[in-house]
Amino acid sequence: MADRDEVPSGPFDTEPFHLGRRLAHDAAGDEVVRRSERWLVDVLDDAGVALGAADREIAGLVAGEGWSVAQVVGGWVRRAGPAPARELVAPGVTRLSS
Repeated sequence: MADRDEVPSGPFDTEPFHLGRRLAHDAAGDEVVRRSERWLVDVLDDAGVALGAADREIAGLVAGEGWSVAQVVGGWVRRAGPAPARELVAPGVTRLSS
């Protein structure tokens, strides 16, 4: 399985093939799709995204569109980084921490 840290997160100016090359090293067809789905779910898990059954099903559909699609979506998640913390400082007033 591809190490998530070894797959570039973009931004991408051309279609990325890094994930596909890693996942297809010793597999083909449905196995590559399963590995792509696992990779994408792992990226989401690493980002702290809570996933339900439907979320995982959609991750599988995204992966089924091709490893470059999964790599770009995973790159978006990674580049988004953590959401800024919000602190309530007065009723109706929040402050974003960096």
